Amino acid sequence: MSAAVVYYSRSNNTRTGAEYIANKMGSELIELNEAKGRKGLTGFIKSGYQAVSGKISQLVGEPWEKAGKHSSLYLMTPIWGGKTTPAMNAFLSKADFKGKDVTVITFQADEKGSGTDVVFNNIRQIVEKGGGTFSGGYALHSTSPGRFAGKEYIEKQLDEKFFSLVKQ
Repeated sequence: MSAAVVYYSRSNNTRTGAEYIANKMGSELIELNEAKGRKGLTGFIKSGYQAVSGKISQLVGEPWEKAGKHSSLYLMTPIWGGKTTPAMNAFLSKADFKGKDVTVITFQADEKGSGTDVVFNNIRQIVEKGGGTFSGGYALHSTSPGRFAGKEYIEKQLDEKFFSLVKQ
């Protein structure tokens, strides 16, 4: 069984977690790169609006093709305004989930993880409609928007909340 970690990151929190998981599990790392950037205050405001509106980004390349060769996918995204990112929305709209085992890991500023159940349920519906199996979701804390929580903090959460529960 081969696995891939598919992720989008704006502030390096999700990237750090994705790299840690991929390295620890020997999985392919697939980054979702947007054609247009999200830098500065304007990018921050635009990001929140587009996430809440359910928008889809234009991605560079075809990451869904790379992910297609794997039987297990770990989808990692920040949660913005209680929603998935436009980059992850774009991936979800084009990926083939038939026969795939999918796990979702999110990062957000809210320590209580408000809204993660809605995000997990939405992704679960997409995966199952596409013929895949949704294996669950893990909600992790990052820090305030636009900030980096730190490598040690992210890895500690993954060890406690993810790796302690999954078979490697």
